Amino acid sequence: MQFRHLKTFVAVAATGNITRAGERVHLAQSSVTEQIQALEEDLGAALFERTRRGLRPTPAGRCLLDYAQRLLALADEARAAVADAAGQVAGRLAIGGLETLCATRLPPLLAAFGREYPAVELQLGSAGSGPLRAAVIAGELDVGFVFGEAAGDAALCRQVVAREPLVVIVPAGHRLAKRRALMPGDLAGETFLATEPGCVYRRMFDEAFPAAAAGRPRLAGSFGSLAAVRAMVEAGAGCALLPKLAAEGRFAALPWRGPESSVAVTMLWRRQGLPPPPLRLFLDAARAGLAEAMPADARLPRAAPCR
Repeated sequence: MQFRHLKTFVAVAATGNITRAGERVHLAQSSVTEQIQALEEDLGAALFERTRRGLRPTPAGRCLLDYAQRLLALADEARAAVADAAGQVAGRLAIGGLETLCATRLPPLLAAFGREYPAVELQLGSAGSGPLRAAVIAGELDVGFVFGEAAGDAALCRQVVAREPLVVIVPAGHRLAKRRALMPGDLAGETFLATEPGCVYRRMFDEAFPAAAAGRPRLAGSFGSLAAVRAMVEAGAGCALLPKLAAEGRFAALPWRGPESSVAVTMLWRRQGLPPPPLRLFLDAARAGLAEAMPADARLPRAAPCR
């Protein structure tokens, strides 16, 4: 078995699709197929079966998947130990985050890290919370940044590294536009706009205004992106609850004084014995850099440890 074949196998198992797996491991579709066939010939067993939803590991494939993930993690640990002993700070870091964080908080952090460690190649991509978690677990991302205190997962370390204040955005000229701040009671009967169920921004609304709570604002519509929500508020269609860093537009943004007036920024990385030096240094830089970038009233007294 070759490590590159195992890496390709894990990508196919994660995506259920040859084309998407090839994109993840930077191989042509034909090369992915050839590597899977070579692995099957080497092991003497079929590793995938085709279903209506795509490729699914066979019982033999499911057995191999656990070993493959452990072998790849052990190889990463070995590389990290050698690099650490040699005092090397070089390599590649794949970083992912929610689009809002990728457009605001992460670029200054990556720029500063790149200046200090120019031999480390940095990659930054955006995705939703679920895909980010999956990519970190699969080893396709070294670290991910999401809003909210991420649920526990044995495969992941997680740490709250910042908190972002929440604001209510209202159309210019709205009756509340000149308030200094807003509380739940101020918004009874107001029309609100939110992203679709399952999205982290929709969860912020649902947690701020529980369905059974008296005086809950009327949810007028769900939209596929934060940009669409902001555009609808600008057009006068309603209000919305957002992190302050995402509240750029032709509307009024008022501090939210609900039970949770801020949202956590959580950093996720794969649990492993010894992270490579570039990753260890980047985690430390993110802890310090994102805390410094926060508004003074949202600073964390101390970041929570990896759990």
